[in-house]
Amino acid sequence: MSFTVTEALRAAHKVISTHKTLTLVSWHKGQLWAGKVYYGVQDGYLYVALEQGRNYRNVVANPRVFFVIEHGVPDRFLQGEGIAERLGPIEERPERHIIFRNAFELVPFAKSFPGVEVFRIRPTRLYVSDFTGDWKPRAEVEVTEDTLRVFQSQLRFQMPAWKVLWQATRPFAFTVTLIPVLLGSLLAPELSWGWLALTMLAALLLHAGTNVISDNFDYRRGADSWRTLGSSRVLVDGLMEPREHLLWGLFLFASGCLLGLSLALLRGWPVLIFGVVGGLLGWFYTVPPLGLKYRSLGDLAVFFAFGPLMIMGAYFVQSQEISWRAGVLAVPAGLLTIAILHGNNFRDIIEDKRAGYVTVAGLLGPRGSSFYYLLLVGGAYVATLIFTAIDWLSPWCLLVLATFPYAWRNVRIAFRPTRVAFTMLDLLTAQLHLLFGLAMVLGVAIDRWS
Repeated sequence: MSFTVTEALRAAHKVISTHKTLTLVSWHKGQLWAGKVYYGVQDGYLYVALEQGRNYRNVVANPRVFFVIEHGVPDRFLQGEGIAERLGPIEERPERHIIFRNAFELVPFAKSFPGVEVFRIRPTRLYVSDFTGDWKPRAEVEVTEDTLRVFQSQLRFQMPAWKVLWQATRPFAFTVTLIPVLLGSLLAPELSWGWLALTMLAALLLHAGTNVISDNFDYRRGADSWRTLGSSRVLVDGLMEPREHLLWGLFLFASGCLLGLSLALLRGWPVLIFGVVGGLLGWFYTVPPLGLKYRSLGDLAVFFAFGPLMIMGAYFVQSQEISWRAGVLAVPAGLLTIAILHGNNFRDIIEDKRAGYVTVAGLLGPRGSSFYYLLLVGGAYVATLIFTAIDWLSPWCLLVLATFPYAWRNVRIAFRPTRVAFTMLDLLTAQLHLLFGLAMVLGVAIDRWS
């Protein structure tokens, strides 16, 4: 049984759309070279960015290339021949966003290495292998203009709308909402899973709305560019228009406010106070006239919004009592929340200064930022030890010490500024926050039900 052309093209489309890198093979005057590169695809053309190494020199001299897209297991893969066209420096070419949409990991390398250029590969022949179903021999497809039109119509590469909306919310940071709401609810004398679910939903909607609105104002102020990694990148990479993006953020924020108002009506007016203060901190994080982020006040804003306010609010929804102790117990989670933000600002010191605003990382500089990161991460562990020693937390909460290797990994990165530029320290810190928080939640849960 053999592939039909349509089946072969669909298999090729599936391979191209589910990977980020390809192996590019080039040659010139007997000098053969192969290397992994990130790619993007549009209208049947492949776009890659090359630093000025061997592949770059070969392709400039001889544009005929060979490429392989695979995932390490020879069950479904694509080989191809093509002609590479040199488009120009990555900072000057809008086609860079085609690659960034598929592989934002390229951004720190593209902005750090001089002379990176964008190339467009026009495939001339594809060799499709797919052994995931019925065994079929390799299909060979000549890429004609008709073939390209198939990729430009029924096999057009386009991110689903729901995925763009989801990306716009920056979901990797939702851990900073998940943990304090769980902790505040579990610390309360009585626990209602229904109230917990409603509290979590309201908090997540407010957080998502804040993230979207923050990105929108950063983009409008020119603070977000193709060099920026901290945003969702849906605006800088052209996945959404600013107006529809802002409407999405306002919808999320308004939905969170309405749900929070419902909780206040059902559980008591203090919920409204916690929600209004947290909502204002989120709204004015970037929105004029305050713009807390641009005045080096972003760290304090996220500490209170995602620390004491959120834990005390969740506690009150459950118990209808205000607990100042619960607010103090928010310190470890709050410090790690600041560490996530600082990991982003540390990496983007130059971009932030270029945009005209100063963060705490910008004030401290690279060396001071390293020690500040250590203080934040170390402070979370020290605070937990103190709260355990004075019997405010159960000894089971010392389970957080199991996450120390992740903290040590991050601190080591923070003390090597050259690595910070290439490492997603904010993402790694979000991972630490999640693991640390889940360990503390588990400790509180064991103590509660043991």
